[in-house]
Amino acid sequence: MVAPNAPQPTPPRVALVCLALLALPGPLGALAAQVAPPGAEYAGLMHHGVNLSAIMTIFAPVSERIANEQCRQDSHVFLAELHKFTLWATQMFDASVKFPTGVLYGSTYDFGNFDECMQVQSQRNDINGKYCLARIRIFPGAASSAAASTSVPDMATLTATSVAPPTSTTPVLLDTLHNESAWRKIERIAEDPSKLRRDEVHWAFCIPSSCEAEDLTVHLEDALSVYTEQYGFSVQVNVEGDMCTINKGFNLTIGDIITLSVIFLFASIVSMCTGYDLLRQFRTFKWIELKSDVGHNVVISFSAVANIRKLLAHKKSPDGLDCIHGLKLISVFLIIMGHRLMFNLGSPLVNTEFIEGFYGRIDAMILLNGPIVVDTFFTISGFLVCYLLLQEFNRRNGKLSFIALYIHRYVRLTPVYMVVLGFYATVLAKIGSGPLWQRKVGVEVERCVASWWANILYINNYVNTDQLCMFQSWYITCDFHLFIISPPIIWLLWKKPRWGEISLAFVTVISVLVAFFVTYWGKLDALLLLYMKTLSDPIANNTFREMYIPTHTRASPYFIGMAAGYLRYLIKKNDTKMPKIGVWLGWVVALVLIEGTIFSAWVFYLPGREYNALLNAIYGAFHRITWSVGTSWLILAISTGNGAFMEPILTWRPIVPLSRLTYCAFLAHGGLQLYSVASSGNPFYGSVYNLVWFTCGDIVVSFLAALALSLMFESPILSLEKIFLKRGE
Repeated sequence: MVAPNAPQPTPPRVALVCLALLALPGPLGALAAQVAPPGAEYAGLMHHGVNLSAIMTIFAPVSERIANEQCRQDSHVFLAELHKFTLWATQMFDASVKFPTGVLYGSTYDFGNFDECMQVQSQRNDINGKYCLARIRIFPGAASSAAASTSVPDMATLTATSVAPPTSTTPVLLDTLHNESAWRKIERIAEDPSKLRRDEVHWAFCIPSSCEAEDLTVHLEDALSVYTEQYGFSVQVNVEGDMCTINKGFNLTIGDIITLSVIFLFASIVSMCTGYDLLRQFRTFKWIELKSDVGHNVVISFSAVANIRKLLAHKKSPDGLDCIHGLKLISVFLIIMGHRLMFNLGSPLVNTEFIEGFYGRIDAMILLNGPIVVDTFFTISGFLVCYLLLQEFNRRNGKLSFIALYIHRYVRLTPVYMVVLGFYATVLAKIGSGPLWQRKVGVEVERCVASWWANILYINNYVNTDQLCMFQSWYITCDFHLFIISPPIIWLLWKKPRWGEISLAFVTVISVLVAFFVTYWGKLDALLLLYMKTLSDPIANNTFREMYIPTHTRASPYFIGMAAGYLRYLIKKNDTKMPKIGVWLGWVVALVLIEGTIFSAWVFYLPGREYNALLNAIYGAFHRITWSVGTSWLILAISTGNGAFMEPILTWRPIVPLSRLTYCAFLAHGGLQLYSVASSGNPFYGSVYNLVWFTCGDIVVSFLAALALSLMFESPILSLEKIFLKRGE
């Protein structure tokens, strides 16, 4: 029982705002009554003292403070037609939010019905539907905060008055927590970085297209002011322009036409050259075969049949490096899963509170420390560059042009990359729609229009980092920078091993120290913490821009990979055999390092943990080292025949063609996932099952897109490069 003099809990402010939207009285209600014609069809619904006219009025911007006369006029027409139950007006009303559910559980987005709003059209009144997502922030008054704080005793009081210290199963504690003020819970959550605010809700309104975002803002402020004064709280309404959408149709720009023309041109060339390749196989059409070897080879370069043959061809590596195909494929699968997790957690969720519970769990680090997988690619890249260049220096007796290497790398990466960038900057914005389309895709397109040139010059992780185009593109830039650094060091390893080893050790130590001091002086997080607030726009996060994407803070795994490649070269050169005890010890150490790196991130997700600059700097500098050392051992052990059961898995032949598509899949998957979340008409339900389900779909569609990109752009251009380089020689 509650004591007679105990302070009464203040009603939750979110609930009051919801009720305000449903039962708005006062001047606006009177206005609705004036609009309604005598004998309106809705009149029979008025009963039990509920003013349905007032309920309807909230959905039409009719406030006298709105300067947009056309908006107010169209809103009056909308209300009048709604009272007549006219189809278009009823659809407009039906598409708006009525009463949200699950706000305390974190379901703070209610999208209404986007598609229904986009279909609203009244030709007679020249009114179309405009979909707007309003953000409403609720602030408690001083009295309500005091009531909330006294509605439940604190933990110290409970402990002092209990016979035994309260536990999670103590009835008095459970009863007290269940009966605390809802506002108390909202206030607690607002202070926790791992949780999403419950005092900020986003609700959809379908309004006449003549109304602007600021018109709806003014209207909602006026509509809610009655309740804010009566119950002693305040609200802040914000409707941004990019959160409003109208049905504009499909209008192509010059950029769209250029992008689509390039894609169509290459598709046509591939189709014709594939036809040539198929027809020349028949004796009847032998005459069409070109007499010039160069001309024939150029045409065959664009043949999808010839390029599929190359894709499927497999020649066993004499150095045991086939395992790298498996590592690359598994890594890109995990990256696709990690990015799906990031996109989903950064989007509206139905069950936010369930997801918030994962941040304190050590087993959840398998997902939350997923970004470490990217360092597997850095390690593999460093390993291959060092090992293969050492072999090439041997074959050419050290005579190898660094400039030619750099040009080849640029040609290898850039053409297909440019196509994807062009698609992002132009066509992407036109191929879909949804409640968050402008906020997600629109922002991405704006960033690509502003910064595409930085991507092409491979400086986008240092220039315009707040306008980064293609959030995953930073990796390509880092890899390109590190490739530029590596040939001189590798040449020293071949020509003067002592100096080469010193140089490699020096740059590795420097890369670790740089990561340490950048984290320490910048007071940055040790790793990119995958909180939902961060994932809604990672590019706005300081740790992402200053620690996660710059080359100088990501270099250490690449150099560790180079060291492993050099060690593999020496093992082959000297025909060294690893002792069994060394192999077993290596596997134990590698597994400890890999698992320790993953699960140790839990420390930085602990709730209430105070920031420690030194601890963050140490972990930020060394956790990539431990991961890459463990990964390097996997490559060394398996390539030397010490991979046990992992070798047949990672060298399985069907993996090889998929592995060759990983670069194109890496380029394609982000846009596909972005489309998925931006076009969704409902908040996501977060669960491990749904994550796996979405990821499987992402993988299939990404590799189909990768196959198309490879056959149309990547493979033909690489084949052309080989043809003309041979002629040059």
